[in-house]
This record gives sequence, C-alpha cells and structure tokens, in this order.
Amino acid sequence: MIRKMSVKHLEKKLEKVNMMLFPKLVAIHRSSDNRRSVIHFFLFVILLGLALTSCSGTTIPPLFSAENGKAEPSMHVTVDRSSLAGISQFSPGITYEDNSLDYQSDNNNPGAINNVKSLIRQAIPFENTHIMAWGAPDPWPDPSWMKGQLEPDGTTRLLQPSDEWSNIAYDSRILDNKMDVWLHLVQRVAERYMVAPYNVRYFQVWNELKGYYNPITNAYDYTTSPGDPSGSNARHGYTYMYNLVYGRLMQVARSLGIAAESVKIGGPYVVMDTWSSSGTQSNPSNITKAYGTYDQRPLDVVQYWLQHKAGAGFITVDSSNGNKDRVNRADPFTASEIFADVTHWIRSLDNTRYPGAATLPIWWAEWYATSYDNTPDNNYNNAIKSYAMIKFLEAGGAVALSWGGLGDGQSDTGLWTSTTAGGGQPLPWYYSTKAFTDCFAPGTKLYETTVSAPESVEALASATHVMLVNKTPKGLIVDVKGSVVSLSPYQVRVISA
Repeated sequence: MIRKMSVKHLEKKLEKVNMMLFPKLVAIHRSSDNRRSVIHFFLFVILLGLALTSCSGTTIPPLFSAENGKAEPSMHVTVDRSSLAGISQFSPGITYEDNSLDYQSDNNNPGAINNVKSLIRQAIPFENTHIMAWGAPDPWPDPSWMKGQLEPDGTTRLLQPSDEWSNIAYDSRILDNKMDVWLHLVQRVAERYMVAPYNVRYFQVWNELKGYYNPITNAYDYTTSPGDPSGSNARHGYTYMYNLVYGRLMQVARSLGIAAESVKIGGPYVVMDTWSSSGTQSNPSNITKAYGTYDQRPLDVVQYWLQHKAGAGFITVDSSNGNKDRVNRADPFTASEIFADVTHWIRSLDNTRYPGAATLPIWWAEWYATSYDNTPDNNYNNAIKSYAMIKFLEAGGAVALSWGGLGDGQSDTGLWTSTTAGGGQPLPWYYSTKAFTDCFAPGTKLYETTVSAPESVEALASATHVMLVNKTPKGLIVDVKGSVVSLSPYQVRVISA
C-alpha cells in the first residue's frame, strides 16, 4: 500500500536525514553526524570472547554464543596481506518506503523512532526518499497535469484526478508535449533541496523505467527520441527525458553557485531481470548464470544510456536474487551473486563505445537478497545479505540502497524491529551493515583470502579485520590465521586478525 504524509512531516524528515529523492526524479544525500560533511566513523568490530566491542571501547551485546576454545576447527581461512585484492568503494544505504519514521503515523512510538534514527546515524551513509509515494506526498496533486500511459493500439490514455494514487499513475510517463512542465517541477524541487538545510547532491532519475514499457514492441522506450510533442502522447524515450533533467539540474546548480562536479546524477534505474531459463522469456540474452538467464531488454537500456547520456555521476540499476518467473534454479546465496555479476558485466563493456562503463560508480537503487520463501529467520537473511554485499563490494560496487528498514516480515527481514512501543531495535543485518561502514569503508584495502570450504564460509579481509559468513544451518569452528573462531548457524562475524 502506498501511503501519504504531509508536506510538513516530509520536510521535517528531510531536514533530519539531510537527503531526498524525487517523484521519479530521485535525489540522495549522505547522512551526517552532527552536520559534519565527512561521516565515515571507521569503527571496527571485534567479535572475540563474550562481547562485540567497537573501536571506541563501547560494548555492544553479542549477537550469538561465545566460542568454545576446546573445539577443533573443521576448516581454515587464510589471508595473504601481501596480495592486494582491491580497494573498497562500498557504502550501504537505505530508501525510506513507508511511514515508520513518522511520529504521527500508525502506532509509531517516539522512543522507537528515535532509536532507529540513532542507528541510522551510526551505520548508514546514504539515505534516499522519494518525493512522491513510498511515504511522501504528491508534490503536484493532480495526475491529469502531465502524465499518460501508452496503450497497445498506439493511443495514449490520459490520467484523471482519481488516478493520483492508482497503479496507472506509476505505469505512466510524462506526456511528450508536457516536458516543459515536468522540467519546471524538477527545477523547483532542486532549488529547494540543493540548498541548506538539505544540501542534496545525489539524484537518481525516475524509478524502474515505470511507464516506459512499450506494449507494441514488448520492450522499453529508452532512446533519445522526443516522441510526438504535437499532442498528448506518451512516446518519448527515457534517455531523452534523462538528458533534459540532467541539463536542468546542472543549470540549477550553477544558478545557486554549487560546483558542478559535486552534483551526481544517475540513471537509467532499470530492473536487471533474470529468468529461470531462456525458454521462459521473450527476450533472452546470451548471459546465463547458475541462477538464471538475463533478459536482454535491460541490458540494451544500460548500453544505450551509456552511449547517449548527456552526463552522469553514477550508474544506477535495480534487481533481486529471485528470477522474474519465480522459479529459482540456485540457492539464495548463489543467486545473490547477481549484484556482483551485473557490476562485472558493466565493467566489461568497451569504455570507448560505452563511456563511463569502466569508471562511473555503480549503484543499486533497490536490491533485494532474500531467502525466497516465507521464513522470517533473521540470521539466515543476514547471512544471505552479507554474502551478497561482500561479492558486490569485491566486484567494485559503490552503493546499495536497502528497500526500507523493516523488510516484509516474511522472506525478507530488515535492519531493525518495528517502530511501535518497545521497538526500533537492531537486527543482525543492521550489525553487518554497520560493520561494512566501520571496517570496509571506501578506501579500505582488501586482501586475498582462501577458504578451505568456500561452499560453507565466505570471508572478506582488510588490513585489520576479517568478516566471516556462515552459509550453513549448522555451527562451525574455523581457524583464521591461527585463531579459533566459532560460527553459529548462519552467523556473520567480524574479528580483528
């Protein structure tokens, strides 16, 4: 269900978290601690003995049981710190997609909300809010103003006032002859949120190419075509719209005296769909992994956008570890390698032909790594998500925005408990997220690791820490450079080593 909040509540929310995202123009900013511009805390997590301890000496309750020092290790992890594996570019983030942090919504409890806000400040560098929907109001509440849906017969269905919060409102694009009205809205939003107290600098343009699917061609309209501006038609291509938005945002930045290089704009925000086999889809690509076959259409979108964009600060895409047809060929851990695989695919493109493929930071506007089924196991979900982020980080990925902090309570458990009375408490995935921020922040050198049983344990190593992920439902004893470490079922631990 899509919920609305008042503009007053939205602005309080934006002022608190110091970022924003736009109705299908998206803007994101790094969160700040005491309004500092640099928010990397570089805390490290030590999971030796009976407690989890941070760099500052503050004791955090242990996530799992203590080690049994008498047990013999069943596997070994070695770290070669003479062999550099890469340098982290990774920062975690979150998209606000409900009203769980709105003091006056539902049964929210102020104490629980404040708990969550404290957790965010400590661990999550990027925060993302849509200007319309998923918690925020319509900035121009009349859907008949500028949007329409392309129909299979080539006509365009215009939106009516009653469509404001209906599905068609999200399955429509700007009308070809209303692009100037849309750009006016882009400008007004940018003028408000690029300045203090918000200071937004990161923008994603649109959301999942909603409305750009063409039922006639069974593909996305992603080109630089202006469509048919002679009337109320919905035929222009995404890259055409993106380039106009890019130009208008840069124009606003210049008018405000903001350095152009500090404004980062990303696209094409397309879903990187996979299917269980090439035979189950209409447009299979030649890329097949253990978990499925990639749909060619989003690959075409990314390649075209790279070739024809007016400029960009990052590449942003979207996906999950589940196949589009809901038939899963691989376990959730293997399927979670999709985020790394897409990153590797983008980096493999010829940078001369696809400018930015080799250099632009790669973001996941939304990413979903779940257990597939309705098993609300916090530890299992934490292990899957942590493994997914390790592989993405190792591939050179930049930012991954979790969709909400609560999960769906079924196959996807989140970062913290609900914000009702007594809630707002961190879950295992929160501690892993914080560990990525504290121990493996951008600029951290990564070193080669070897695991004797990689099907059971994943490891990530910096100069001072090792993250271990138990991928199994049983307890394990692991030797890490001579230290004996116990792992509970699906436990994620960070040790100093």
